[in-house]
Amino acid sequence: MKKPVSLLSLSTAVALATSAGAYAQDQDGSLFSQKGGIETVISSAQKKQESVQEVPIPVTAFSADAIERRFAVNLEDLNKLAPSVQLQSVGLFHGSSSFTVRGIGTSGVESFDDPHVAVFIDGVYQPRNAWALGNLLDVESVEMLRGPQGTIYGRNAYSGAITLKTQRPDLYDYTGKASLQYGNPGKLIVSFVGNVPIVQEKFAMRLATQFYKDSGFYKNDGIVDLGTGEIDESIEGTRIQGNKFVYFRPSFRFTPNDALDITLTTEFIRQRGDGTVSLNPSYDPRTPANTNCGDAAGTPAAYNCNTSVFELLYPGFNRNYFGDGRVGIDRDKTADPYRVGYNLPYNDSDLNSYMATLNADYTTDFGTFSVLGNYAFQRSTINTDTDGTNINFFSSTRFEDYETYQFEAHFVSDFSETVDMIAGLFYLYDTYQLGQLLWTPGSGDFTYDNPKMAQFQNGQERKTWAAYTQFEVHFTDQLSAVAGIRYSWEKKFNVYSVPNNTVANQGLDPNSDWSKFPVGDPNNFCSPIGTKGTAGTPCVAYWGPVDNSWDNFAPRIGLNFKATDDIMLFAFWQRAYKSGGFVNNASEYTTFVQPYGEELIDNFEGGFKTEWFDSRLQFNGNIYYQKLKGLQRQVIRPANNTTGQETFISNAADARSYGLELEVIAVPVDGLTINANMAYNNIKYTSYCADLDGPEPTMNPASQRPVCGAQTQLANGTWIVATDYRDTALTFAPKLIANLGWTYDFPVGNMGNVSIGQSFSYTSKMTVAANADLPRADRRAMLLVDAQVSWESPTGQYKVSVWGKNLTNEIERLSMTPVSSLFSFEQGTRPRTYGVTLTADF
Repeated sequence: MKKPVSLLSLSTAVALATSAGAYAQDQDGSLFSQKGGIETVISSAQKKQESVQEVPIPVTAFSADAIERRFAVNLEDLNKLAPSVQLQSVGLFHGSSSFTVRGIGTSGVESFDDPHVAVFIDGVYQPRNAWALGNLLDVESVEMLRGPQGTIYGRNAYSGAITLKTQRPDLYDYTGKASLQYGNPGKLIVSFVGNVPIVQEKFAMRLATQFYKDSGFYKNDGIVDLGTGEIDESIEGTRIQGNKFVYFRPSFRFTPNDALDITLTTEFIRQRGDGTVSLNPSYDPRTPANTNCGDAAGTPAAYNCNTSVFELLYPGFNRNYFGDGRVGIDRDKTADPYRVGYNLPYNDSDLNSYMATLNADYTTDFGTFSVLGNYAFQRSTINTDTDGTNINFFSSTRFEDYETYQFEAHFVSDFSETVDMIAGLFYLYDTYQLGQLLWTPGSGDFTYDNPKMAQFQNGQERKTWAAYTQFEVHFTDQLSAVAGIRYSWEKKFNVYSVPNNTVANQGLDPNSDWSKFPVGDPNNFCSPIGTKGTAGTPCVAYWGPVDNSWDNFAPRIGLNFKATDDIMLFAFWQRAYKSGGFVNNASEYTTFVQPYGEELIDNFEGGFKTEWFDSRLQFNGNIYYQKLKGLQRQVIRPANNTTGQETFISNAADARSYGLELEVIAVPVDGLTINANMAYNNIKYTSYCADLDGPEPTMNPASQRPVCGAQTQLANGTWIVATDYRDTALTFAPKLIANLGWTYDFPVGNMGNVSIGQSFSYTSKMTVAANADLPRADRRAMLLVDAQVSWESPTGQYKVSVWGKNLTNEIERLSMTPVSSLFSFEQGTRPRTYGVTLTADF
């Protein structure tokens, strides 16, 4: 939804910094230094510190200052600042990430579904999308690596990797920093960072802590009768989906001698937000009907039919927030995508998270040994009113415990004048346990002790280890070759599922009381779930445990050519993979017991990095061609269970992509920095045969892929057909992303310094549903305008900033998920936000 406002004219006078630069830091761990007009940014993308202009891969780095100028709370606030990179939230769940690079990504919170973009925080891999947006308080740098990174970063760095480094304790200076940010909707952020060198040059402590709260953008529409539109004024306009958390990160650094540097970082998060909510549009009557939609009586039976259950139950109810430009469905410009219903009695979303990371570096004359160990635990409860109305139709609660241990050791060496080397070992163990309650039509009130509440449970354990090495051989001062390989092994075991059923236990404790979830009979493979077993009792199945293992090689070969001190050319081939797994929340036994395989990608890439005019102009670019094999396609399809749906994954598709990425930074005059980047990505399926609204169709025995056009008749007489979907668009894969921004810093006499700036971010149209062929799953092209103005005192001790994001209030569909034959739910992109930030250094 677009609303022209007077703030647009204001945006031309103020600015939002998009520079990936920073001012020089002190001698202790400095990452940024000034050289001519543009600072030299030091990258650790290849496990060693080197200028980002010397790293022979496409990487965009952001310093602490650049992040602070974005007034960023988490990684989502850095969205669209790097070519081909989209950093979004899932929308339905607080803190959960939906990251995409070059049109490939994962959007969801299921712990069994591994991400495509690998996220590392202080070197620690984040294995899930859930709660993976990160916190950007007191960070040293963020780097976005585009394209597969399988050799050094390993499993699930399939389309890219993002690394976030927090500030280590300073061994020399007592420092402190406090900030206060206030904005809409009722946003209040109070932050404090303090550093104490307890033993000068030997031992120091640092504390970063933050309190955050907002009231939520959603407001209750108050509609209590979908047929008549009756409104309850007592709830109309009340805020929904607010969020608050406390973040606490103490860290300690010990350097007993010049060679050994040890850092211990701990992190504690306590989040207490509202329950989550979604938009619930009905299908537009002009939506093209699915030829396979409906049974013999014409009753809608597939989620992409042209009529939703809401329209069947409430003929007068129709919501059309965004329409669908692909099939000519106009949007309702009077509809407000942030006015929805919420009537769950449990209006909360809670998280407790604990983490500890130990990192030790030992430097010798022939290289540096580094060791990293990590432990993390998370417990969450999320209540969701998925139907987005003030009637009891479809709601859920998720309880989840997650635990992980990680270890990595690597050695980096300038082995000789002609050879550089990286070698390392990696190990990860993690486990999760998920329980979910589902309220569906006919199951009574939403209460934890409702005996008719549908519920299920699933979980698994995983072990993975890897060994990797990479060499760069310098044939001359200009020409070098890179060769590397990583071997990975992974096993997912003790995978189990108690699938959807209607046998709830009385008095279920909402605090993850796993003992009260149904256990079922391990030998009972009854299907459909909910059928009567012996003695007339409902059938409760326990599936598993099952296990499977995978191994993989990820090689890399490349050439680098340093034409001059300011011009570097590179070309390489890189292979990477995304883990296989099980559909742990399947509702059919045949779906659960059959693992899906790995995804593979081969990336062929070439590029250049250049600096001109005494480092006042930086121009980088790269082209790539990628072949993607065995893509794991996830859909939500009808199933014979209490909720009528299940999530289904198979390696149903192959694809190819090619593209161009360009980045420019210019400092034409002192104080003025101009940033621009663009990415063109052409990605399409080369094969994709599936039946997206039925069970598995006929499979080719050799390829284990569905056969396009093949017809299979089920026992109930229903026919299913494998359709060729190769012409459908991939999800979150726009063809063009472009960004333009500038900042201008200048003194104001003896009154201090002022910084103004502005940025424009353009993204072309895309589809946003797991099944891109679904109606009402498009997102129109978007142009976002951000701006800021800041004043800093002459001593640099105090700073006041006024800022705004998405000043034209451009709102489009963030994501869309169909729910069997019932309805679909969706979220909108973030509306206009604005605020003021006060900062004091001492």
